[in-house]
Amino acid sequence: MTYDLNEVQPQNEQILDLESIVADCISIEEITYNNKGRIIHGTLLIEAEQAYQIIQERLKPFNLIPILTLKNQKTEQIKKSQVELHLRVLHEVKEVRPQSVRPWLNLILFIATCFTTTLAGTFLAGSNPFNEPKNLISGIPFSLTLLLILSAHELGHYFACKSKGIKATLPYFIPMPPPFFLLGTFGAVIRIKSPIPNKSSLIKIGAAGPIAGFIVALPIVIIGIKLSRYELLATLKGGLTLGNSIIFLGLTKLFAPPLPGIGYDLALHPIAFAGWVGMFVTAMNLLPVGQLDGGHINYAALGSRARFVSLPFIAVMAILGVYWPGWLVWALLIVIVIGIRHPPVLNDITGLSRREKLTALICLIIFILTFVPIPFSICQ
Repeated sequence: MTYDLNEVQPQNEQILDLESIVADCISIEEITYNNKGRIIHGTLLIEAEQAYQIIQERLKPFNLIPILTLKNQKTEQIKKSQVELHLRVLHEVKEVRPQSVRPWLNLILFIATCFTTTLAGTFLAGSNPFNEPKNLISGIPFSLTLLLILSAHELGHYFACKSKGIKATLPYFIPMPPPFFLLGTFGAVIRIKSPIPNKSSLIKIGAAGPIAGFIVALPIVIIGIKLSRYELLATLKGGLTLGNSIIFLGLTKLFAPPLPGIGYDLALHPIAFAGWVGMFVTAMNLLPVGQLDGGHINYAALGSRARFVSLPFIAVMAILGVYWPGWLVWALLIVIVIGIRHPPVLNDITGLSRREKLTALICLIIFILTFVPIPFSICQ
């Protein structure tokens, strides 16, 4: 889930009587300009959220969007009342043109992902669907449960956006094409199409997906572990071994069948594997960097200080890459494609309520429970 302020462009038009627009909210000290628009430097006269809403409403006729930040974002060694108000032109988005709404694309990608995950599930069940097409039915449990978890995650984001009046696309499922049938999907994404107004909205949207996905994955893992069976380690040699998270290890000890003896290991049922993947995806999304879900939560909770968490995490991923190269790939994708820096919300000053801070804590706990330091290895 990502968003940006690309719809915001430099301001060229003159605004008459700018002082009167903000005079009862901000005591103006200086007005400056940069390549993105004009900046009002001053001191808040009223509470930040109230000031932002008043100014936002007054700027609508000018097609301007305000971004309210602290005067010194880098050090925050300044009073909360000393602020900058960035004024930028917002591209007109009065109506979404019918041709820009393409639910058929979401549907086609979903159907394709159903097919590729069913193929993957068939291989996991021990059959080759290309040689024995009738055995495709054996791949349905894996496909159904994995897509259920991914759907819960993305729809959590989607409905959180809707509840805040923020425009967002329906989920785009990404099929994993042949010959990469291990999972059958690269996951799913939604795209947020309008700026996020404040940190309260940011944390609700960022947390909704991981919490929903985790809640759905939990019973799936329990059912899958109950259906799993032990096999001799000798028969598993050369196969893929999955790393354990705290929650998965605990659920295995509670719900796995009795261990038949020494030299056995649990061979996961495809439903259990789908649950493992769902929890692994949850942990990956909760990494507190960039515009991952964890990055949104990190920024909502810490503001510009979030970099003191995200930068060390990139270093940790690089170290873990020695043991599983996938961490290096993921770290490079974040740095090059997603980015480490998190864009500001429109009202970047107003903080979180106690309930929202509790939400951040719950997500941190979920991350700790689901994180797998070495996700994959080869059984020796």
